Amino acid sequence: MPSIFVTGAMGFIGSAICRSLSTEKIIGIDFVGGSHNNKIHLEVIDLTDNKSVTRIYEKHSPDTVIHCAGIAHQKIGAFDAKTYLRVNSEATEKFAKAAAMSNPDLHFIFLSTISVYGENHLIQPISENTLCSPSSDYALSKLDAEKRLIRLYEEGLFRRLTILRLAPVYDREWNLNLERRIFAPGKIAYLKFGSGNQKMSALARPNLVEFIEYLLESPLDNRGIEILNVCDNEPYSFAEIIQAFKNSGTYPIRPIMTIPLPIVWSATRIAGLVLRNKKYWLHSCYAKLASDLVFDNSKMIQTGFKPRYSLKTIYSQ
Repeated sequence: MPSIFVTGAMGFIGSAICRSLSTEKIIGIDFVGGSHNNKIHLEVIDLTDNKSVTRIYEKHSPDTVIHCAGIAHQKIGAFDAKTYLRVNSEATEKFAKAAAMSNPDLHFIFLSTISVYGENHLIQPISENTLCSPSSDYALSKLDAEKRLIRLYEEGLFRRLTILRLAPVYDREWNLNLERRIFAPGKIAYLKFGSGNQKMSALARPNLVEFIEYLLESPLDNRGIEILNVCDNEPYSFAEIIQAFKNSGTYPIRPIMTIPLPIVWSATRIAGLVLRNKKYWLHSCYAKLASDLVFDNSKMIQTGFKPRYSLKTIYSQ
């Protein structure tokens, strides 16, 4: 039976993958301990520590690595660019090299982000062929990791490399990627920016988990490199997200406040004048709130996978 490494095994995505995989040989890797079901063997290591990584591969030789670990997109100033690059990119490359050395027939699955495309002047829907222009240190580090992995694949280190560019992931138990687009600070009110008809692609966590399982079931002789946008079947308007939250029974009743888009534009421009080193990122925040960010998932659909979950099914009572 094939063995699988899942990094970030205690995280929001990694833990769900570990719970769902049917194989008995799952090695979860995280920098914190915790409890999983009995079929998971959890190794607690720091992926930025080369000695720890080498030791793990001396004990285990995986057929597949699902790399979920890394620093997620944080509030401005939480981490500097060097930290994002060291953890999300440099550590990913070293971990992948070690995995390939233990098993050159490896399938490496890397969880990236649609943020690598940036937010400004994008032709909708945004396909995998769109020129990447990331606006945040987080997205820059993810794109750099992609480039490093592609270089390793081209050098012949992997049998198969799959890069999944994830839309904002959500589930009923964790909604921050959606909340930050529709709530005022303290969740005192819903915010509707302009008409509220702007659309965004998003990704239900169970759709992601099922798609990864689907990829693992593909033929063992499947070789090559894939870059895939991963999101739900259809995008959602901000108004639809607000309505889903209101109908879910999870959130208390809150008023809806309409914020004119010119106010948002002015606020981001003023902030950009004050925080000049974050100017591009702050301007991109306006694009996220004022424009559609719809991603082309046709390559994902062409694999034969059919997403079963949506905003409606996740938040239905």
